[in-house]
Amino acid sequence: MNKTTVVLTLTWLVSLSSVAIAAQPANRFGHSAALSFVARMEAPPQAAQAAPQWSGRDEYDAYMAFANEKTPSKLIPLAQAFLQKYPNSIVKADVLVKLMGAYAQSNDVPKAVDAGQKVLQVDPDNLDALAFLSFVFPFTFKGTDSDATAKLTRAESDARHGLEVLQKVQKPANVKDEDFKQFVVTKRALFNSTIGFAALQSKDYPKAITALKAAAADNQNDVYTIYRLGLAYLLSTPRDYDNGIWYYARAVALAKAGKDPNAADWEKYLKQTYVGYHGTDTGLTDIEAQAAATPNPPEGFKVTHAEAPKPTGNTTVDAFNTLTYPLTLGGETAQKQWDGIKGQPVANFGGAVMSVEKGTDPNVYLVRIAVLDSTKSADGYDIELKDSTQPNVKNLQKGDLLTFKGTLDSYVASPNLILTLVGDVTSDLPDKPPVKAKPKPPTRPTTRRTAPPSN
Repeated sequence: MNKTTVVLTLTWLVSLSSVAIAAQPANRFGHSAALSFVARMEAPPQAAQAAPQWSGRDEYDAYMAFANEKTPSKLIPLAQAFLQKYPNSIVKADVLVKLMGAYAQSNDVPKAVDAGQKVLQVDPDNLDALAFLSFVFPFTFKGTDSDATAKLTRAESDARHGLEVLQKVQKPANVKDEDFKQFVVTKRALFNSTIGFAALQSKDYPKAITALKAAAADNQNDVYTIYRLGLAYLLSTPRDYDNGIWYYARAVALAKAGKDPNAADWEKYLKQTYVGYHGTDTGLTDIEAQAAATPNPPEGFKVTHAEAPKPTGNTTVDAFNTLTYPLTLGGETAQKQWDGIKGQPVANFGGAVMSVEKGTDPNVYLVRIAVLDSTKSADGYDIELKDSTQPNVKNLQKGDLLTFKGTLDSYVASPNLILTLVGDVTSDLPDKPPVKAKPKPPTRPTTRRTAPPSN
């Protein structure tokens, strides 16, 4: 997750604290303290419990030294010093919650997460920590981590436990019914969204859809929940293009309205998906407008699949359509087609270069090629050519025309049907990348001389 997203999401988290301002919690040990924004957001007031048993006056004084401190840069060292001196303090969980909030306000997410996990070691039912960890997890998780599976398991476990704890929270007498309801549905949406994210990463799409639909029902305008719900439908087997395109279009609309930095990329993916399935972008603007105004698709909403392509007279295009159209139908039809063509050689194909990237394997370049005009207009590609024999492919530029050959290796159906070939470019390759034109130096403004006034 880039830094901008972290700042945006943490700012959003702070803004949610207003929901619980009327229900600002009393300290669980019966003494007053200024709470971190995380605590203000997550915990409704509870009945005061017995006052803590301090080890002595010095512990009490040390706690009070930072209890009312609101500046993170000052609170953090005070909390650290307290925990080091009183590692078994009865207020340890409370101190760690404050430390978690201070780190979060300082945008030090890793340390905030570490503090949150330490809270749960002391107090496994702490709703503050469970909610914060569930909130940040989708933005900090990396699928490439060696312990990614374990992290997903823990995140789902924490979120499910958060739902269990939430069910036990009772409405305090001094909190309005509507405020308490909003508190519950906001947290419930948060936990279900994280469960859905974890399932999405594990490719358990039915579980992801169930959890994300529950989250979306509680929070219809959460752009990331709606985005993940659309994606889960589009990645399911068979793919649900009707629901997938609807919720993805809604996510794009919400992202645009909120000026989310992902809006442009999501919109590009939506267009490629729609064109790849429907055949053209006709009707997409109307769907986007409807989805922006309505949380769920209307009854009977359907995205029509493109008809079987008719011969165009273009040998490459017709051959590509013959290979790929059955794959777009999904189910047994797609599987039968792929079983028949996988590993087969193809040659005399041509298209336009859309991009060239270095692959993960040494000396492999990924040449992404648009064969169909509709794909090119959506800024997508139809072929990913893995070329390991010609380093000069790196000199190709977007828009270059070429021919190629290769062996059919794999395919994906989303955002559009893309075939992966292992092969090489058969047309001539440039020896060097094109020389970029040097920027012209700024021209100096000319000064006009005016004629002297006549006498």
